[in-house]
Amino acid sequence: MADPRLAFYRLAVRVDAHYDAMSRSLRRSLGIAPPLRILPYRGHGTSERAVIKARVLEDRHIRPQKQRHTLWSSAVASYKRYMTREIAGAHVAVRWGDKRWEGTTDEEGFLELWVTPPEGVRSGWHMVELELLSPEPEGVPRVAAPVRVAGASASYGVISDIDDTVIVTGVTDPLKRAWALFLTEHRVRLPFPGVDAFYAALQAGAEGTGDNPIFYVSSSPWNLYEHLDEFLALHHIPTGPLLLRDWGLSSQGFAPGGGHGHKLDKMRGLLGDLEHLPFILIGDSGQEDAEHYRTIVREFPGRVLCVYIRNVPGHPDRARELERIAADIRDAGSQLLVVDDTTTAARHAARSGWIQWKEVLEVEAHRREEVSRDLGG
Repeated sequence: MADPRLAFYRLAVRVDAHYDAMSRSLRRSLGIAPPLRILPYRGHGTSERAVIKARVLEDRHIRPQKQRHTLWSSAVASYKRYMTREIAGAHVAVRWGDKRWEGTTDEEGFLELWVTPPEGVRSGWHMVELELLSPEPEGVPRVAAPVRVAGASASYGVISDIDDTVIVTGVTDPLKRAWALFLTEHRVRLPFPGVDAFYAALQAGAEGTGDNPIFYVSSSPWNLYEHLDEFLALHHIPTGPLLLRDWGLSSQGFAPGGGHGHKLDKMRGLLGDLEHLPFILIGDSGQEDAEHYRTIVREFPGRVLCVYIRNVPGHPDRARELERIAADIRDAGSQLLVVDDTTTAARHAARSGWIQWKEVLEVEAHRREEVSRDLGG
């Protein structure tokens, strides 16, 4: 028997899409409809198969990060990111070298197009060109979408959580989370001092010349993609595809609901897409990262080299739970290490042969510098 809730959501999505189309048609007739834009996301894949990602939206003209100097300008930018108007059914052309494809956006304006890359594509970053074909392509500039190809030069991949692993958000406190997401912009700081050097060392690998891909998975909405991408660049944290979450009405329900299960689905997808690579998983003790990583270790035996969990203060009962999860992960053939600072994780990675020992000194130097700066020293 069909689930009546899913039937309701599907109907609601159709009504919402019809309303949006009528609204845009009316605003265009009045000459007040903003132009459209293609927002490119970072894709990933191999030389055999890769995914191109983007979203087609009304252009809300968010001011660049360098021009936002006040809490008010940050709040306005965040409001515009959340109050998006998506374009469903938009047709987009994708060009990569001498190859060309076309794709169509879904009900939330997302384009996800799997393609076969051109011959001879090597490991590393590649740029593909996106062009809006319909509707209203006039005046919409072509954009470049980055794609991370993981080739033979990669020894392993890294999957990292973002909230309270890379960025302090106070996710267990709704007020702190609202502040972090809406107001702080580039003023947010690293919860893991030295994370930039540690992730750079993991990317370089044991030989120092590796090309290990890094992926960032978060329960934050896709509306924060540009904000998070700016943050990584500002703090010189290695770039990688961001796998975020669609918040809002969809044919499957209304998000945010159902906890952090979407992160598990994203990780399953990555390990399936990059079957030739083992992975290092990095998260924090404050949410469900350890539980999800245990599931991944069990479902993909032999594919997880290690799980690093940053110890979030203020969770005394969590230590016993992590001990049980660590035992489960050992039984499944991998290991979980709870760390209080980045240097501890870097030392373990060096002992395990995943990064160079000289990088441990670099991680410690960055950690001390950032701790001193945070303390006003």
